[in-house]
Amino acid sequence: MPPNKVGLSEVKRFYDSIRDRSDIKGMLESNPQNLLLVRLGMGCSLHGLSSILGTSYVNISEIERGKRKSISKTLLNRIVMNANPLPSFEEIEKNYEKITSLSTGGQRQTAKRAEKASYTESEMRLMRKLELLDIEFASHKTLKTSIGPVNVDFVIKTKPKPIIIEITDSTRRQKLESMSYRALKIKKALGNVLLVAVLRDSLTEALKRRLEDFDIVLRFSDIGDLEKRLQLTPHAAV
Repeated sequence: MPPNKVGLSEVKRFYDSIRDRSDIKGMLESNPQNLLLVRLGMGCSLHGLSSILGTSYVNISEIERGKRKSISKTLLNRIVMNANPLPSFEEIEKNYEKITSLSTGGQRQTAKRAEKASYTESEMRLMRKLELLDIEFASHKTLKTSIGPVNVDFVIKTKPKPIIIEITDSTRRQKLESMSYRALKIKKALGNVLLVAVLRDSLTEALKRRLEDFDIVLRFSDIGDLEKRLQLTPHAAV
């Protein structure tokens, strides 16, 4: 499926709004979100198109979701060079279904690998803190959602909404953008959840802003104060 979870009816609406389906440049300049149509017309997943264009899949996803209001001249030229005129909607629909099927299968394999992955030192530190607080949790938990299986680092079922915690040692911009994008997908799929990111103390404020789709962003040094920061209470059940 298109990983940004745009429904087929929305794809059809975009398609019907295009007057000249051979003018790739024009349709992208008028509405950058039409990149989704171009991608589906090419039969590409987010990762597939990002490889062809030499950009990150997060960048493509943000354009398709309307988070970026324009496309750089360099990227626009690459798209125009590689894309063909839009095919019939029937062809786009077939590509949509094909990408949906492949994406779901890939998500299952990714979730299984994540379940078996060894714990990082940072994850172990967080686990010890939760155990000390007598907070029940699930780790490396695979959740069944409307966008397929999603594996998260920690789940704590609290009221009025469960807490999902993602923790990373990385300070790479692309990794953090990917985490934020995943957080957005989880919110769309699960609705009423509190999403928390835990990151290195050395993370700059500029990089921290990349995590705008999380509800709370903590640093490793905040783990010692976790119950106050997240308003956790002992004996929270999973």
